[in-house]
Amino acid sequence: MDYQVGLVGVGKMGSALLARLIAADAKVRAFDIKDSAMQVARDGGAATVASSAEAARGAKFVHVFVHNDQEIFDATLGDSGVLAGAGKGAVVILHSTILPGTTRKVAEVAKLKGVGVVDASVTSVPRIVRAGDAVFLVGGSDEDVAEVRPHLETVGRKVWHFGPLGTGNAAKLVKNLSNVMERVMWIETLKVVQAAGIDPEQYAEMLGSVIRGSAISDWQKIIQIENGEITPTRAGGGIYRKDVPHALKFVRELGLTLPLAEGTGETAARFVAEHRKAAAAE
Repeated sequence: MDYQVGLVGVGKMGSALLARLIAADAKVRAFDIKDSAMQVARDGGAATVASSAEAARGAKFVHVFVHNDQEIFDATLGDSGVLAGAGKGAVVILHSTILPGTTRKVAEVAKLKGVGVVDASVTSVPRIVRAGDAVFLVGGSDEDVAEVRPHLETVGRKVWHFGPLGTGNAAKLVKNLSNVMERVMWIETLKVVQAAGIDPEQYAEMLGSVIRGSAISDWQKIIQIENGEITPTRAGGGIYRKDVPHALKFVRELGLTLPLAEGTGETAARFVAEHRKAAAAE
């Protein structure tokens, strides 16, 4: 890289990104509110500066990798924020898991200064980022994303551009929600088998031997997306019509209250009703 890069936030994720930037021969100016993180930045090969504004001054791209929405505002807005130092034509890259509205508020101020903004949430943990396998979920204008894409592809593995500002944030939030929903689902499942007198550890080992990865890895087999409608591929199948209601009846007989399972049953019943209605209309 023959241009300067700013980095604000040198925590676990920020320091992993710094390693990739330095490996790509970037000239990095870094800032963090913690002295220990500033030392990590220096040890990692960055020049440390006294403020977010100084980190952004003269930089083509400014990475912001802080913890939450308020820290994004603190790092970007105000007299010592990134936008006080970023020059016209620079692009600020917001990596934090934040609300789309937060990104848009920063972008409103940035636009007045001729500075671009993209949201580029990261799906990976620090170890993966440090290895160069980060996946960036990006929102922003076509022009700004075209500007940052080669840069992000230099430090990571894949860039997914979902649409305008905030869509990268939305993709990351929903991804995390789906991860937790899956974990809650398995916890509820193990509670059922435990109540049924089955050793939950033995049952979990059995599942691990017969289930390979998440269902979404082969999503076309179980989900259809047509004309904006998202439905199961076989909503009329026995697993929706009979097995799920039977399982829920069994759960209730065991005296368990499992919100995710109940919601699944209600949704499955709706899918079955919609499938029958569509079949009758044919």
